[in-house]
Amino acid sequence: MQQFSIGDPSAVAPARRGIGTLAADLGFDAEDAGRAALVATEIGTNLVKHGGGGELIAQKIARDGRIGLELLGLDKGPGMEDVARCLRDGYSTSGSPGTGLGAMERLSQRFEIYSRPGRGTAVLAQLWPDSREPPPGLTQVGALVVPKPGEIACGDRFCYHERVEGVLVAGVDGLGHGLGAEQAATEACRIFEAENHRPALRLMQMLHEGLRPTRGAAVTLLEVDWDAGRVASVGVGNVAAAMINGAETKRIATDNGIVGHVISRPRELIHTCQPNTVLVLHSDGLTASWQADRYPGLMQHHPALIAGVLYRDCKRGRDDSLVVVIRRTPP
Repeated sequence: MQQFSIGDPSAVAPARRGIGTLAADLGFDAEDAGRAALVATEIGTNLVKHGGGGELIAQKIARDGRIGLELLGLDKGPGMEDVARCLRDGYSTSGSPGTGLGAMERLSQRFEIYSRPGRGTAVLAQLWPDSREPPPGLTQVGALVVPKPGEIACGDRFCYHERVEGVLVAGVDGLGHGLGAEQAATEACRIFEAENHRPALRLMQMLHEGLRPTRGAAVTLLEVDWDAGRVASVGVGNVAAAMINGAETKRIATDNGIVGHVISRPRELIHTCQPNTVLVLHSDGLTASWQADRYPGLMQHHPALIAGVLYRDCKRGRDDSLVVVIRRTPP
């Protein structure tokens, strides 16, 4: 993951170079890396011109054995009254040629915008080598993992495993921050990858045993069966979880404790989900005061865009930040 603060035009060029290099490191050829750099330039330029500055985040994505690149542009500027109109070439609110958003859409394999007047804009662009997006799986996943400002080590992690019937996902927050927290989170994900065929309750017990040599972590597991309309949750500590149906937000309870040190007997809670249910996991690097009804239409977007908006609006800025969003792939 690379993070760029775009406050004025001079910040756009370093972001363009950094993202072009990242694309090449991910296996993009020169033409595809240039395409990624151009999209990054357009996002950065729009952040300055229309958003009053903002944040550009680039990260690796993976699906069906292929590696792609995801770009998120986030600002808290004036927003857009009519997103569809702004996407049309030739329309501009700043006197420019008005081709930036349309160009980004054409160059990207997935391009989405969420904007509200007075509430800012979020732009998602996903690019794949040879302009070929892999076929969709049963579950869409979007996530951001961002270290505490000024640090490289990050104690927040997520991991997921696709199953025939759905998905198993874990949100992990290593105790504290820095290297010790990162080591705990890394070990939790190692255990998850080795044991993700097990039920969530048993996996939590194994995580508790395996994290004893570390400083411990907060962990929430969600085991989703889309066809059965069932979500099983097992949570210990302050990795928050919520289910969103339309404008309704239902918080999922977790137990007190530290996985690897002190927990009571883990509990499995069963929840009913709908085909359009959106599930959110986040660490305490984000405030828990958000409500879905404050974001009309957001939950119909790709999980990566939802994650970006929640991160933008809810990050505390003094700890590692994790937000994971999953939903069933729309038909």
